[in-house]
Amino acid sequence: MRAAKRWWRWRRNPLRRKVDVVDAWLGPVTALLLVAGAPAAGFCAASWSYGVQNQIMREQQRSRHPVTAELMQDVPEPRYQRDGAVGGGFPTKVRWKTPGGSVRTGEAEVAAGKRKGENTTVWVLNDGRLTVKPLGHDDMLAAVTATGVWVGVGAGAAVFSAAWWARHTMDRRRLDAWGKEWAQVGPLWRRRTG
Repeated sequence: MRAAKRWWRWRRNPLRRKVDVVDAWLGPVTALLLVAGAPAAGFCAASWSYGVQNQIMREQQRSRHPVTAELMQDVPEPRYQRDGAVGGGFPTKVRWKTPGGSVRTGEAEVAAGKRKGENTTVWVLNDGRLTVKPLGHDDMLAAVTATGVWVGVGAGAAVFSAAWWARHTMDRRRLDAWGKEWAQVGPLWRRRTG
């Protein structure tokens, strides 16, 4: 009888009830955060990234200009990769005129197979220094999409990890509490059966 009373007191323990309530709500809250919260975080990050990337794209398009440059050396023939795709351009010495009229030389990435003396298009800054082609709309959308996806995946992973950690912590506390209770109740049950 005494063992049964102790067991009933243990069942009615308010701390145990709180842990069970938190445990019961952990699943639905985690699911809601994974289904709604992670995509919302990804969307917010993508929106922010769109503004930043759009500003960068506009600035690059204002400050970079295409000019015709003359190749000062031959460009190697294209290299074929294992999957059959042709490799990208090669760094090659070129000569171009700045917007101010002075002649400059430098290295620019040029498509494969071109010969010395041929013309190619390079991008320069307002002061005439070589640079890369400015971001285009597709490049901007790719960066925005990647930002949104990675933030959404990261938020989902953080929610899942936090839920796993909370469940693991509650299970450990529950097992410790059960062990302590059993240390008190177990000997009483053994006396009756043994």
